[in-house]
Parts: sequence; C-alpha cells; structure tokens
Amino acid sequence: MAKYELKAGTFSEGETYFKIIDLLDQLMDQVGVLGHYKKENGDELVGQGFLAIVDMLRIVRIQITNLATGKIRKSAGYR
Repeated sequence: MAKYELKAGTFSEGETYFKIIDLLDQLMDQVGVLGHYKKENGDELVGQGFLAIVDMLRIVRIQITNLATGKIRKSAGYR
C-alpha cells in the first residue's frame, strides 16, 4: 500500500477515503443546519435548496463508500 506525502501529512488510500467520508458527513450536517435555518426564517425556497444539496451529498458519500469498499468494481465485473 502506497503512502503519499501531502500538506496535511502522510496518508494511505484507506485513510484518505475515511477522511473524505468524514468531511462529507460534516458538510451534510452543516448544510442541513443552514437549510433548516433558512426555512425557519421564512426563506422556504433557499432552505429547500440547501436540503436538496444534502441529498446530493448523500449520494456522493454512498458512491465514495462503494469505491472504497470495491463494490463498484465488483458490480461492473472487474476484480
């Protein structure tokens, strides 16, 4: 397993996937808070837009998790 030197230090592929997924979880939480905040303050359209972004980020998170676990390659017939 290769390690890569980055500004934030040295990471392996698995650690990088973990970090991306963790950051996406944090981002979904914060965007969701903004969505609910906007809706609570009467800006229904913008609030709903933020909540839609959370749904899109959730899809991205699922795809990255599938990449990390190899499910995408397996379903496509690759080894």
